[in-house]
This record gives sequence, C-alpha cells and structure tokens, in this order.
Amino acid sequence: MRRLAVLAVVFVAACGNAKSSETAVTSSSSVPGVEMSIAPSLLLVAELDEPVDAAARAGDDALYVVSRAGTVHRILAGSVMEPEALDVSDLTEDEGERGLLGLAFSPDGSVAYVNYTDLNGDTAVARLAVRDDGTLDRSSMRMLLTIAQPYANHNGGDVVVQPDGMLLVATGDGGSGGDPDRVALDDSSLLGKVLRVDPDDGSVRIIARGLRNPWRVDLHDDRLWIADVGQGEWEEISAMNDVSGADAIVDFGWSAFEGNERFNEDQVSPAHVPPVLVYEHGDDGCSVSGGAVAVTGALAGRYVFADYCSGRVWSIPVDGVNLVKDQLFEELDSPVAVVRAGVDLYVLTLSGGVFRVVA
Repeated sequence: MRRLAVLAVVFVAACGNAKSSETAVTSSSSVPGVEMSIAPSLLLVAELDEPVDAAARAGDDALYVVSRAGTVHRILAGSVMEPEALDVSDLTEDEGERGLLGLAFSPDGSVAYVNYTDLNGDTAVARLAVRDDGTLDRSSMRMLLTIAQPYANHNGGDVVVQPDGMLLVATGDGGSGGDPDRVALDDSSLLGKVLRVDPDDGSVRIIARGLRNPWRVDLHDDRLWIADVGQGEWEEISAMNDVSGADAIVDFGWSAFEGNERFNEDQVSPAHVPPVLVYEHGDDGCSVSGGAVAVTGALAGRYVFADYCSGRVWSIPVDGVNLVKDQLFEELDSPVAVVRAGVDLYVLTLSGGVFRVVA
C-alpha cells in the first residue's frame, strides 16, 4: 500500500497469542437504507504479527492468515494452530511495502498460491501443494511468475483464483510516485496491470491496465472489484465486468488519470473506464485498504472497504445504486485489508488485529 514505507517506523505490531474465543471489540452503526436484524459489528478472532491477507480452503474449517513477515497461520475455534502452515520468512523481507502479501487456494483446496516480494524486492508468485493436515509443502514450491520491481513500493500483492482454476494477479506500477517510468499504460510491461496466469504452465495474459497500486482485489459473480491506492488527491474503487470472458484489455486510466482527474498530461487513455467510486484525501483518509463483497447477512450485496490512514470502514451497494459510502464501525488502528474468506468477511489491521465482520 502507498504510505507503508513512510509509516512503517511507527507501527507497533500486536504480536502474541490468539484470543481463546472471539471477542467483540468495537461497536457499529446501522447502514442507511439497509434492513438489518442486527447491526454490523466486529469480533476479534486473533492477534498476529502484521496480518495482511486471509483465505479459506475447501473442506477445511481453519482460517488461513498471512503475516507480512513471511508466515501463514491457521486459526481454528479462536486458537492459532501449531505449527505454522508455511514459513518463507527467509525468502522475503517485510520492509516498507514488501513481504509475504497474498494467499489463495485452488478450488479443490489441494494447491496454495502465494504472492511475495523476494530478497531482490521483485514480485514472485508461486504454487505449493497442501498436505492432508493443512500445512503447505514448501518442498513442492514452484515459481509461476516473477516481475522485476524498479522501486520498493507499489508491489500490489494479491492473488485470486477463478472458479476454473486460473489465477488473477494484480500488480502495482512499480513504485516511486507519479508513474515515473510510464509503465501502467504500457502493455510491454506487466506492472500496473491485472494478469491472468495459468497455474499449470505459468503463461500470462494482461486483462487490465492503468492501475497504480491495486493492493487488494475481490472476485464476485465474475466481477473483479479493485481498490486502487491513489497518488496525492484521490482514492478509487474500480470494477471489471465479465472477467472470465474478457478479451479486450480494460483500461483504468492511471497515470493519465488519478480518479476522474487528469494527471500525467503526456499519457493518454482514450478508453478510460472511470472508477465506481472515488473519495478525496482528507478526513476520510489517504490510502484505500482492500475490500470485498459480502455474500451473507445484512451486508450481503455490499462492497466493504477501509482506509489505512483514517481507520474508517465503509460499504457501498454493488448494484450501483446510491453509491454514497456508509461508515460501518468506529475507527480502527491501521486497517490494511478487508477480505472475504469463505462466506465471511474479515478486517485485518497492520497493528495486529484479525476481526470477523458479523452482520
């Protein structure tokens, strides 16, 4: 995420043992226009060192949570299971915006995919077999994709598995600021893109361009929701329809545009697809933190997202009607991602909290 490199020095990770049971930690407000049997709330599931992603696996009751330092932990019934599901801390460094950043499983749960920055700072996407006990077999690790990163920030980091088993990997524009190498709209580069990756042979196709730092994406009903961290003025949420049948490359406009405003005048994006939602830097924040579509409960059919700087969590309807964002919870400490694992939504904070959304 943008800002992590600047703010990393002030993080105090809440590293320690998980709670023995889920604990309510914050109150919530009702969502205007949504009938709810209960108001949405957050339950603390565990505290880990810099959790940045979470995933569920078919046929497995455990929640898998990624720690940016390079480990994957399984949480079951409010307890962190031992041993760790995976430890690749020797393959990465969690400095600035780097580290182990993303995790996903194949539809049958037999294969795991990880997205991390290697010791050179480059993006690496790899596959690993999953053992019967739910741990990931590091000896089976096979690299699918590596992408050279010219700067330390804007690494993206997410990996999503489509129902047919193909992977979607979102990449940032390579870093620094303002897209200095002008790669986001350049199809000769894999930076600033959404990539479809074949997990069998590692072949890659660009399906979207013009992204700055899509830290977290979410696939729901063949629509890819993209939280793209902005530059100096605007945060944006974009959406790509009919992902499985996409032929032409969808153009989201960066760095010709930041949000709906022109940015680099020497860049052109005549087919610019405008964001679903933008918000200006200020009280609402300065760095959009992921997001996912709720599929159950009172929030079903709403996209839930957060801002790292302000700590606020909001939702908007996915049907495009009344896109005014509704704040759900009291402000949190450094929410770094909102993710869906199975049918549940989780809010992760870089300060250590793993929270389940109850609504």
